[in-house]
Amino acid sequence: MEEEKYFLSVGDPWDFESPDGQNIIRGNILNIKSDKCIVFKSNHYLQFDDVKGNILILFPRYQGDNFLNFENEIIAFNGNVMLIDYNEQLCEKELLKNTKFVIIGTIRKDNFRE
Repeated sequence: MEEEKYFLSVGDPWDFESPDGQNIIRGNILNIKSDKCIVFKSNHYLQFDDVKGNILILFPRYQGDNFLNFENEIIAFNGNVMLIDYNEQLCEKELLKNTKFVIIGTIRKDNFRE
């Protein structure tokens, strides 16, 4: 079975650029910790001011939103970059403690095919 790919559209920082393009991050979901927490791995290492990484922890931006069954939806998120190596055993609280808030954007399934 092919791994699902996802597309992040970055709204803030407004001038963000990655190897995927202006305000674009592509990658896959490593883990859905809960309906309010996703572990996302980007296809490339990303630079945000003084931190760099390819593991992002995403939380819904708006109250009432969640990541359950968002197959055909676009969900707004707040995104944090991991400051330590990702360990699947970390709980949401530990993930949050070891991250830095870096982006605001939206996530959806990536229908782009190379």
